[in-house]
Amino acid sequence: MTLRGLVQRRVLAAAAVRGAPCRLVSAAAVKRSVSTPSSLSFSSVSQSSRVAARVGRDTPLHVVPRAERRAARQAAAKHSTDGLEHKVVRTSSLPARVSFALLAGSISGSILWHFVLDERLKTRIRETLRATFLGDVYVFVSKKVEETVKPFTDPSREKLLPDWPIPQVPADTPPVPVLVVDLEDTLVHSEWSRKHGWRHAKRPGVDEFLETLCQYYEIVIFSQNYGAEEIVQKLDPKQCALHVLSRDATRYLNGAHVKDLANLNRDLRQVVILDDDPEAYQLQPENAIPVKPFTDGRDREDHELTNLIPFLKALASERVPDFRQVIGEFRDDDGIVRDLAAKYGARVYQLEMQKEQQKKKGFGGFVRGRLSHHPVPQTGGVAAAGGFSSGSRL
Repeated sequence: MTLRGLVQRRVLAAAAVRGAPCRLVSAAAVKRSVSTPSSLSFSSVSQSSRVAARVGRDTPLHVVPRAERRAARQAAAKHSTDGLEHKVVRTSSLPARVSFALLAGSISGSILWHFVLDERLKTRIRETLRATFLGDVYVFVSKKVEETVKPFTDPSREKLLPDWPIPQVPADTPPVPVLVVDLEDTLVHSEWSRKHGWRHAKRPGVDEFLETLCQYYEIVIFSQNYGAEEIVQKLDPKQCALHVLSRDATRYLNGAHVKDLANLNRDLRQVVILDDDPEAYQLQPENAIPVKPFTDGRDREDHELTNLIPFLKALASERVPDFRQVIGEFRDDDGIVRDLAAKYGARVYQLEMQKEQQKKKGFGGFVRGRLSHHPVPQTGGVAAAGGFSSGSRL
């Protein structure tokens, strides 16, 4: 039986006991006297029935005291609230709290281990735990955690580039060197404003750089962010770059998105990367040529890319067996490559002077060469003498 029927039945019973004429209570009167029908107790229903009974004895609703009607509504509302609180207490249990605490702790620990702690601290923790009785437990838990976070830290696929030969070139084409170029602050500079949104400024010499070196290299544009394809389509309409990689191809390591060249599916001896962020190539620094970041889109006097074209052309055309050895000859004492274009120009000048001296053979040429000595220019404190380790190729 519904609540409305129950109230009307009690109204009829009360009227019959008192000998008053019976009249059904309107739905509006019942709604005014009942606040939340689903949570009424027997006492609140009885009180509401008495109010409705008085209305049924030819008494208008406004004659019933307001305080009595308010008390009936408050009693019904209070009982409804008490019922809800009672349900909340029943549903909360200790096992649920413990499970939630374990889940939150495991997630927090995984984030702390993989994204916050450095490798030295991780090594100390591993050695300490393995020396205790918790060593086996640590090995088991660490494997499970690594399997859990692996999809978020490793590249999306093992081979970032397809097997050679790629569909864009003939099948009998021999492998060519690979040039990996960073996008942000190396080829373009991106800025956002409320008025214009995202705007991208091309670095001076980008077109010449890509169009020239695509004849010698398999160019890969590698970005640490998502959405690089849309930018590259506008940057490289001639499709000089054969591949475009985004953040899903990076490896998250030491708080940075690292471009792991080992996943390129190419010979690392024939791979060179240009990037303005040293953390991006921290796994293969011997393959990297650092470039100055392009952070001012209005700067039209930047020649960083065009200055590197002669060196990169010679590196590919001279068939150097290992690019890493050649790049290593231009490093400073601290192991960092600086002003590579200037150092390369100085070495080229030195080789040209040696060729001129070779033409002046004989006694007369020897005397003239001794009298007219040409000084050898130096750049950045490094003597521009000799060619590469394989000879005077460049």
